[in-house]
Amino acid sequence: MRKRFMALCLCLIPLLLLTGCSPSPTAVTVGKREVDASEYAFYLHYNRISTDEDSGTLLYDDEDNRIAREAAIEQIIINEVVRLKCEEFDLELSKAQKESLDTAKDNLVESLGGMAAYLEYLHQSQLTDRAYDKFQENAYYSQLLYDYMTRDSQSFFTDESLRKYFSSHYATVKYIFLSFTDNDGLLLDREAREGILETASSLSAAAQEPGADFDGLMAQYNEDLSMTGGFPISKLEAASTEHLTTLFALEENQVSKPIVMGDGCYILKRCPVSASYYDENQRDIFLAACNDRFEESMTQWKSEYPVKVAKIVDKINLSNLSEYVK
Repeated sequence: MRKRFMALCLCLIPLLLLTGCSPSPTAVTVGKREVDASEYAFYLHYNRISTDEDSGTLLYDDEDNRIAREAAIEQIIINEVVRLKCEEFDLELSKAQKESLDTAKDNLVESLGGMAAYLEYLHQSQLTDRAYDKFQENAYYSQLLYDYMTRDSQSFFTDESLRKYFSSHYATVKYIFLSFTDNDGLLLDREAREGILETASSLSAAAQEPGADFDGLMAQYNEDLSMTGGFPISKLEAASTEHLTTLFALEENQVSKPIVMGDGCYILKRCPVSASYYDENQRDIFLAACNDRFEESMTQWKSEYPVKVAKIVDKINLSNLSEYVK
């Protein structure tokens, strides 16, 4: 009798792995939605950053665990808030989307060589079947919510408000670049670089004088041949370009102090963008405004739901997380 019972239990193990029932305790609660310890462990694994590849072992310190934990909880909050808002707005996956998810999963199982190999794949990825399904669904729910917000933004952004967004989020940038390298691309000596810094300071001061001819100074001193008459740029693009990150801290027609980078000095000037640019790129500007509104809404939505982190989270770390994947 005992042997038959044990055999039945062994047969049930893969079935339990493939059901929606969770044998894992709740780790994080966002609003009314609960995330179990197994799913949290996967996110912790997903955000690991420190490895000792030479020895083939994984070495994590307290800082690694702290960073991974914060990232994991933040991702969980975002994904659960997306689900909560989709529920609030009556946004559900379509039949075609569900079929697409099922097909993708079937193809994965087949490509791996069958269910046993799939379960091993989940084990190696610190995943359960239910967490895998949910992880794949997250992209669909995020897109549902984003599409909903884009449709809603068509009435939210009037022509006046979109033009106001445009004026604060787009600019024409002009700059004077003084290089720290010679014609062969080699770094100049310290004395030469200090001289360039002095020249840059003088040029910046001159360009900030009332009535200064920045275009004239740019034509005379600029060493970046790609910078001719300036070019339009969005706040997002500027934020991702190292020497332009401070552009939108300037007022229109304001000139910056020298910005020292590894390759040289930049003196920026923020200029307005022509009205024709707005007319020619209105669709792209609208989509950029939608992106910003979505991000701002997510920040607001995250504050609407209480987040509770259970004590079990303190027990799970990058070294023992596999023990909680079940």
